[in-house]
Amino acid sequence: MPIGIRGRIMQLIQSATVQGLNTYTYTLPNTDSYTVRGTLQLPNIVPSALQGPGGGAGTGTGGGIQVASQVVTVVKHNNTTLYTSNAGDRGFLVGFPATAGDTVSFIMSSSLSQDQQPNAVQLTFTIDEGEAL
Repeated sequence: MPIGIRGRIMQLIQSATVQGLNTYTYTLPNTDSYTVRGTLQLPNIVPSALQGPGGGAGTGTGGGIQVASQVVTVVKHNNTTLYTSNAGDRGFLVGFPATAGDTVSFIMSSSLSQDQQPNAVQLTFTIDEGEAL
């Protein structure tokens, strides 16, 4: 179990890996402080179709300008925004107090078509109960 900043043991409430741009919401079981952390796997560099296929006759690969992922992650507690990432950030760490039955949501979005492909984006997160960071 992780230890909070003041040495208190934190209880793992939820840990999961989810795929795709979507909203993932979880109900918190107790009145306590919580810490949520997440790591995103994003397309490192995705080719843009703006410049054509390139890459030689018949290959249909390569060419074009390279565009970094533009995924934005928002963490909400009961629909109140706690954290908004910069486009392409690969992780977050947020602490907050909550009441039993409150919700925490992870919202991932991007207007870049390459980010919207199935399984292009993956979020691994944990929700820990105990000392908030």
